[in-house]
Amino acid sequence: MAPIIGVLMLIASLAAAGPDEMPVSPATATCAGSVGPGIAPPARVPSGIPGFHASWYGQSGYMSLCAGERATATVAYFNSGSRGWVSGRLGEVAYLGTWDSEPGQDQPSILGGDGARGSPATGWPRFNRVAVQPAAYVGPGQIAWFQFSLQAPSLPGTYRLGIRPVVEGSTWLEDYGVFWVVTVLNADGSAPRPTPPSPAGVTYLIGDGVFASDIAEVHEGVARAGAYLAASVGGDRSNAITVNVTVGNGTEQFCCITAGPSFDIVTSNSAWSSPSAAAPDTWTASTERKELAAHEYVHTWQYAIGGRACMLGPRWLSEGMAESLAYRSLVDAGLIPAANMDVFTKRQLRNARYVTLRSLETAWPADANPFAVGYLAVDRMLAANGPLPLRTFCGRVGRGEAWQSAFTGAFGQTPDAFYSSFEDFRAAYVR
Repeated sequence: MAPIIGVLMLIASLAAAGPDEMPVSPATATCAGSVGPGIAPPARVPSGIPGFHASWYGQSGYMSLCAGERATATVAYFNSGSRGWVSGRLGEVAYLGTWDSEPGQDQPSILGGDGARGSPATGWPRFNRVAVQPAAYVGPGQIAWFQFSLQAPSLPGTYRLGIRPVVEGSTWLEDYGVFWVVTVLNADGSAPRPTPPSPAGVTYLIGDGVFASDIAEVHEGVARAGAYLAASVGGDRSNAITVNVTVGNGTEQFCCITAGPSFDIVTSNSAWSSPSAAAPDTWTASTERKELAAHEYVHTWQYAIGGRACMLGPRWLSEGMAESLAYRSLVDAGLIPAANMDVFTKRQLRNARYVTLRSLETAWPADANPFAVGYLAVDRMLAANGPLPLRTFCGRVGRGEAWQSAFTGAFGQTPDAFYSSFEDFRAAYVR
């Protein structure tokens, strides 16, 4: 039996240790990883509850690591039930499983795994089982110290791993909301701008076979868009929404589509797996996938603020709004240089068949690159006053006002006047 004082001493030692004393692999000369202070256990935990039960009992600290660096995490669970945990016996052995919200129940993580489903091979029992009980038997009133290895992804940012104990083949144990935060440092060792957590009220439904990187990209795209809307567009949505991420069967026409308070991402669709926006002078495919998720999240925001009247039309405005706000969220986060947006947009427009903005109220011809036209139009509208008028427009059409009148009220000019000035602007822009 591991005495309670042992856990307290472990947590205290983790909290007191300096970066050089932590279980972190060697770092480069310009970047040095570290582990923060441990999190002490609660003063009291329940015990003797009939059946299988577990109480969180402290953990080692969150990590700041260099790209590709590994570190060991420790978490203690007190067996607060009446039944013991027996190693190697299905229905009685205790594991830690991956949990909500990131990466989700039984889903792969880009922070660790066994190499399956795109997870890094860090020695976990399985891609969705973070660790197994360390002792052959953990009886009622005893403590198990679970340890596991985490590996920093290659891109700077903030990454999260949710865990929950489970008696394999029997039941999930109590959910205490336990998670780890791993900050991947910049190459020079400086801290990156934190990646925000997922917005409140978002449920992720992840299908079988979805890779760890896809899950992470969807989460980050949603998180970036939600944070930007909250800070710059008068507030994020507050209703409950669902994000469905599936591999698909190859017949889906679109990679990404929104239906009211939910949207779907199909990772096998070429628009997701090999996005055309990615290029050496624009941004990576991973960044564009984050934009695709952010774009669909903006559509759910439109629906929350102005219903289908905002989300569905006029199409150049509804799609241009989603494009503009999604890309602005990534530019604001430092993932896309602002100058690269011009490079991409001009290329899209120069390689497209010309159609008027007015025609894109209802038509959406692919060879005209209408998303780029809509993006440029909305970006032009926001040049003087920023994105807040978009919320005003959505609110007005959501209350039943005709979109033309709402447009004039929100942007200070009629659609006809804007159409005329925009075509002149576009001609000069692509020249």
